[in-house]
Amino acid sequence: MDITRLYFGRSAAEREVGSNPERFLQTYLDHWNLASEITDHEKFLILGPKGAGKSAAAYFVELSWKRRLGESSVFSTSVDFDELNRSQSPLAAIDKKLVAGEVSFLTDSAWKLFIGIRLLDSLISDPACSLGHDSQVLQLVTELRAAGLASDDYPQVLRRVRERRATFKIPIAAFDQGSKDSDTIGPVQLGDAIINLITQAETPNRHLLAIDGLDKAIGENDAYWRTLAALIRVGDSICRRLLLRNNRNVYLMIMCRSDVFRRANFTDAPKVAADSGIHMEWGAELQDSRQPLLWDYLAAKAQVDREQIFALLPDRISTGHHYSSDMPKYLLNFTRYTPRDMTELFRSIQRHANTHRRVTSDQVRAGADSFARNHLLHEIISESVGLVPEIVTRKLEQLINALPSVTFTKDDLVQAMTESDMTGRISVGDLGEYLFLQGAIGNYRLNQGYVQFYHRRNTAGFDSRGPWKLHTGLAYALNIPFS
Repeated sequence: MDITRLYFGRSAAEREVGSNPERFLQTYLDHWNLASEITDHEKFLILGPKGAGKSAAAYFVELSWKRRLGESSVFSTSVDFDELNRSQSPLAAIDKKLVAGEVSFLTDSAWKLFIGIRLLDSLISDPACSLGHDSQVLQLVTELRAAGLASDDYPQVLRRVRERRATFKIPIAAFDQGSKDSDTIGPVQLGDAIINLITQAETPNRHLLAIDGLDKAIGENDAYWRTLAALIRVGDSICRRLLLRNNRNVYLMIMCRSDVFRRANFTDAPKVAADSGIHMEWGAELQDSRQPLLWDYLAAKAQVDREQIFALLPDRISTGHHYSSDMPKYLLNFTRYTPRDMTELFRSIQRHANTHRRVTSDQVRAGADSFARNHLLHEIISESVGLVPEIVTRKLEQLINALPSVTFTKDDLVQAMTESDMTGRISVGDLGEYLFLQGAIGNYRLNQGYVQFYHRRNTAGFDSRGPWKLHTGLAYALNIPFS
């Protein structure tokens, strides 16, 4: 087997699907039984670190349904706030005046309307759907667009809901059990009315709305976190309503980064995550380095057995000073246990390998070093946008370069912050916790010689006292001394 001929996926799901959707579907590892869980309205929230495959999950559900039901039987809509932010108002720019704690129901109402109108647009585009032939429904959609309530710009929708100026004539099907005091309502009630219409729509087809891009649209803004909490809360409410009506036509998926979700505090957040969330965790720090699910992911992409992946590589690799390391463990230590990291790492090794020849230790090391410099370091820096002050993002590489060794103390970190001009810009505790949450540093138990990396999972155990250990990949990327 020739490693240079194998396929290991691509770093972005949209590119992989765009280039070859059939191959994406064939090589996808559905460890969480996604299509079935979404179909039964059991799950709607996809949680995981950046690079875990959250966006890929939505593509897989869509494509697997199309394969089983037919291309024309599945209508898919995607809302990516990363994309919208280039031309629309970013969610992180929402201020306290727009999202006040005492009027949180308005934020919920705006999300119901934002989600509802997109699902309604999808349904009326379906020739087999009953709503597409209802003149009252079509007139309502036209009026909503004219009033700015059907905008892709969520902050604009929220402003229009808060103004409460217009009234709209609603089809009788939009009212619960057909009862009503009036056939006109204001923007605050619109979302619920549209969701009622959607749950009662009749069509043999499926409609999926995927909301993504909640990875970068973040900031030190309490109004933003309340907005995000409202989105999750409303998503849960809509899915429960669809489940109660046994609706098999309309589906919602929301993709959210684990460490972002942790900050979206609301009463039922733990319950929603437990009952309606799929946690895309690929395993970390297992005693047997051949056991993590990531090897199954890689084998599925390459369409080989996991043992064939191991057979492509040397059993051990020299790490200098007469030490050698188990090859699977050596490679995993360069990653943060995400599929994206594994894909980029093996693509880097491929670029250093020779066609039709066994991969050498030197080629593995060259590929791993290149991955660390060109992918891992840049990913950690780019992921800091919005979570830490801008100057910290710009000086992050300089900070890591200033560390005296791979293992360092709190005083060492303070000194590195001073040298990189971060003093007064962020506290040592906040910076250390950020680096820990991103998998850049791990807790080092001095007496036991044990290192605990977080790798951005759902629970955190940052030891603010130190000492800490720098991620192996970053140490190689920046030539940080190991002692």
